[in-house]
Amino acid sequence: MWKLAWRNIWRNKPRTLIVVSAIAFTFALILVSLGVSESNYTKMEKAAAEGAGGNLLIHGEGYWENQTNEAFIADPAPILQALEGVEGIRRVQRKVYINALLTSPTGSTGARVTGVVPDEDPELDKLSPFVVDGGAFVAAEPNGKIVLGIGVVDELGVKLGDRVVLTATAPNGEVVRALFHLGGVLDTQFEAIDDSSAYVHLADAQKAIGLGEGLTQLGVVIDEDSHRFETRDAVRKALGAHAAGLELLNWDEAVPELVGFIEVDRSFGYIFDVILFIIVAFGIANTLLMAVMERVRELGLLGALGLNPAKIATLVVFETILVALVALTSGFLLGYGIHVWFRDVGLDVAELYGDADFSGVTLTDPMMNSALNPSTWGIAASLVFLLVLFSALYPAWKASRMEPAQAMKTYE
Repeated sequence: MWKLAWRNIWRNKPRTLIVVSAIAFTFALILVSLGVSESNYTKMEKAAAEGAGGNLLIHGEGYWENQTNEAFIADPAPILQALEGVEGIRRVQRKVYINALLTSPTGSTGARVTGVVPDEDPELDKLSPFVVDGGAFVAAEPNGKIVLGIGVVDELGVKLGDRVVLTATAPNGEVVRALFHLGGVLDTQFEAIDDSSAYVHLADAQKAIGLGEGLTQLGVVIDEDSHRFETRDAVRKALGAHAAGLELLNWDEAVPELVGFIEVDRSFGYIFDVILFIIVAFGIANTLLMAVMERVRELGLLGALGLNPAKIATLVVFETILVALVALTSGFLLGYGIHVWFRDVGLDVAELYGDADFSGVTLTDPMMNSALNPSTWGIAASLVFLLVLFSALYPAWKASRMEPAQAMKTYE
């Protein structure tokens, strides 16, 4: 039966190639769509973890909800010591965040000042090429200088070396001021960064609002993001009594809007792919039905030779299965080839999308790439195969209903 089905599908090569091409191109389009989406989601998640400061975030209790200067980690030393014994941690990033008013003789604006230690945060190296004026992004040692986004610089009307006064509320509730000098201008072409960012050395930030050795956040960067929940539990266990008065959040708990965005976008993507192939499936069913109607005499002859209706229907289904396998193989090769190009070369979409901001997370990578998820591609192949098989049911039923005597009277 399989041999007969294989011969039948190639008796009319143009018709078979049309069906195979329709399925293959649609399947390849679905695979490329899934690959590009998967790559975008991975970039969003990575950007969210980088933007938040780590895969796991440790703050003073209640900080993330209000993000005020009053909630901070007063004594980070025992916490840092406990983290050294947790497996899977790559590094710990110390940070101080200050919600401040920046003023100059010619202007003022609000900004989020971030105190960092460059050696602890390699991700800051990505921002260094965007420093269009000044020296290093942030000096290795405290030097009283501040790096501002170009939007902040324009609001203040300052240039390199000019004084910038930081005004903020200290943890004890007092209003404090600190003097900085503009040491660099950051121009990333992303408004979300350029219009509100300010960076200083960690020690300068601590001194500005009187934190001493205190920190706003400890960002824990781990080897595998998929293990972040297990790592959080291990960190909580390692901290023991020191966990009191602290909150431990994974990046997805800190940025739930992005998680929701990804889930909704992924769902819409699946719906789009299903609708796309259902449309194609109707076309395939129509083509198969036309193929059956063109073979009325042939199918009648098979019935006259003793092939019962069930076997005739089975023959049509077998032919469809073979067509589906050929099409899926072709579609996979085509889709994988396009995936490799997107993965290795990619497409620059910076001009198309402008500032890529998703739920508060800014993507600074303008390239559209592709990532292969074997399970997703396997599910897509299975669904496409089932849809093709389903599209053959009516033509198969139609073929099985033919009366051999009547069908033999039909001329091809």
